[in-house]
Amino acid sequence: MRTKNWILVSAAAMLTAGCSGGPAGSPSTASASPQSAQEALRPYYAALQSKLPAAAPNPALASDTVLTRIAFGSCQNENRSMAFWDVIAAQKPQAFLLIGDNVYGDTGSPWSADIPTLPASYRKLSTRQEFDRFRRSVPMMTSWDDHDFGANDAGGSFAFKEYAEKAYETYWNASEEVKSRPGVYESRIVGPEGKRVQFILLDTRFFRSDLVRMPYRDPGPALGWYLPNEDPKATLLGEVQWQWLASELSKPADLRIIVSSTQVITSAHNYEGWTNFPKERAKLYRLLADKGVNNALILSGDRHAAGFYKTDVPGLSKPLWDFTSSSLNFAFGKGDNSEREPDPARTGGFWAIPNFGQIDIDWGARKVKLSLRKDDGSVIEEQTLSPFD
Repeated sequence: MRTKNWILVSAAAMLTAGCSGGPAGSPSTASASPQSAQEALRPYYAALQSKLPAAAPNPALASDTVLTRIAFGSCQNENRSMAFWDVIAAQKPQAFLLIGDNVYGDTGSPWSADIPTLPASYRKLSTRQEFDRFRRSVPMMTSWDDHDFGANDAGGSFAFKEYAEKAYETYWNASEEVKSRPGVYESRIVGPEGKRVQFILLDTRFFRSDLVRMPYRDPGPALGWYLPNEDPKATLLGEVQWQWLASELSKPADLRIIVSSTQVITSAHNYEGWTNFPKERAKLYRLLADKGVNNALILSGDRHAAGFYKTDVPGLSKPLWDFTSSSLNFAFGKGDNSEREPDPARTGGFWAIPNFGQIDIDWGARKVKLSLRKDDGSVIEEQTLSPFD
């Protein structure tokens, strides 16, 4: 199978390279030839779609629900302990946001066009009783990150992204709106007027420009290999998603929860994040200011550690917060990693222990309490915001 997939990828690359090189006006089959590796692979993928797994049914979140408790998390390894799901269920959240690296399905050969480890990881996840029980009882919303996108740190140039997208949409029973367009970004508003929560789940993978890597050195850098991409054409979200985001931020909402699989505010490391695309981050800040969005909270994951971050955005009357929760069961450490990664934007510790995030909304007091919790439910840190005033 690996040889077959290598041939498919090679053929796709040759077709893509050959379809645009003819002189203008010359007889050509360019209109019928694949214009990209993704296009060349579509017939092959169409034959595989019926074999993709799907998660258990999930209860719907009624659009008129008054939300008072939401939980979220990221970086779930399907082969590790899932006891945390029962802990989160005991907190009785009305909704759960699983915001990326929902499985670790990129562990196989990066040259396998059918990414066999990805559907295998989804199938494994469905066998985990704690997850299955939670999935059947608590409404969920999802986004993805690199390990369920199909390749570590991958972006828009990943040749097999369309199949990864189909696997994601099939497993998580994506809406028809999401299925109708490239990428997995989506939005919804829940609650009556005066208590409306808007969820905006961004796709930071499908359209993302390539990362800029530092020159190799030994020993390597302590906090990542990536440099800011200063190319004015470089993008993280892609133009269509940017237009969609601007439209979504124009809709009335009392609290906006913006999900980014990677961290937005911090610049303290050289791993993946919006710090890799400073022009895109500045564009996000300008958009929030132009739309007068003082009621937004960013949720992020990816880092296998957790913390609270804030920044002052010109044009906004309140600080912008980024609440990072990672990892549900795959933390890269044993405690507070603040000394390893000092950060003036972080308000407390940098917790490399299994964790999840909880958001409690007190509509009467007009307060939002953010709780970072261990996998036993105990509180690590808390922040209280006043986004409604």
